[in-house]
Amino acid sequence: MSASDFYQFLAQRRSASVLIEPCPDRSTLERILQVGGTVPDHGGLKPYRFVVVSGEGRQKFADAMVNAGLEAKGSLDEKKQAKLKSKAFAAPMQIVIVFSPEEDDKIPEWEQMASASCTGYALGLAANSLGFGAVWKSFGFKEGSVMKELFQLRENERILGWVNIGTEKERERSPRVPLDLKKFALHIT
Repeated sequence: MSASDFYQFLAQRRSASVLIEPCPDRSTLERILQVGGTVPDHGGLKPYRFVVVSGEGRQKFADAMVNAGLEAKGSLDEKKQAKLKSKAFAAPMQIVIVFSPEEDDKIPEWEQMASASCTGYALGLAANSLGFGAVWKSFGFKEGSVMKELFQLRENERILGWVNIGTEKERERSPRVPLDLKKFALHIT
């Protein structure tokens, strides 16, 4: 791939909203996860880990999301529970990003979280480069007790979100609108 082709790939990147089978096989998944570990990481702390959810694991993830919602709100009607559950089935695979900060005198927690957050973008780009669609997702509750157990979260860990991965369902897309640099960028000379 030429530098120009690579630039176009990055400039036209889009999140994929409708993802279906197939999802990456084990070898391809490992390649995607390896790219997740290439993000900027001051001190090489690797303040993250990944949990891959697929197959029947999606039902466990769905149940954990409902549990988190119930623990946060006290109750949820059936419609809200169904909406939470549907998040686990929006793609054939999810890579959950667990923020796992390290105690370090030089590298503050916010910087470690920035590094962990970058992994979501790297995972998505890797999936896209290998022919799969991807989109970063999250939900509006803290991890509940079921999710903490399912993902084996330690006391200081939390879930930042997950990347849905699968084959993008064919659909028409308009080209990405370029960023208005007059509005979003400042040039100091």
